[in-house]
Amino acid sequence: MTEARAVLLSLPVVVTLIGVLTLGLILLGRYWNLGITTLFLLVIPIALAVAYLSWYSKLPYEPLRLRPRPAPAPSPPPVVEEPFEDPVEEADRYSQSTGTSVPAEEPAIVEDDVSPPESRPPA
Repeated sequence: MTEARAVLLSLPVVVTLIGVLTLGLILLGRYWNLGITTLFLLVIPIALAVAYLSWYSKLPYEPLRLRPRPAPAPSPPPVVEEPFEDPVEEADRYSQSTGTSVPAEEPAIVEDDVSPPESRPPA
C-alpha cells in the first residue's frame, strides 16, 4: 500500500468521514421533514463502515519501524570562571597594607514610632 493511500484511508480519517456523513444525513432528513424515516438514511454510513472494516482487516500487519536514536551530544567542557573577590575586602586589605585606617561610621538612629507634632491629625 502506498504512503498517500495509507494516509488517506487510515482508520481515524475514515471514521471521521463516516461520522460527518452520518451527521449530514441526519440533518438532511430533518431538513426534508422525514421524521423517524431519517433513520433509514443511516443504512448508507453503516454499509460504508462494514465495507471499510472488511477491507481494513485484510491488510497485512506492518509494525512501526522506529528510527535509532542519535547519540547524545558530548557535554561541553567546564567553564573556568574568575574567582569572586569582594570589593569591601579588597578595600580593607588595601587600607591595611597602606597603613591608613578608615574611621568607622556610626549608623544614625531614626525613631519611626514617633511622628513630628505638626503632622499629627487633630483629635
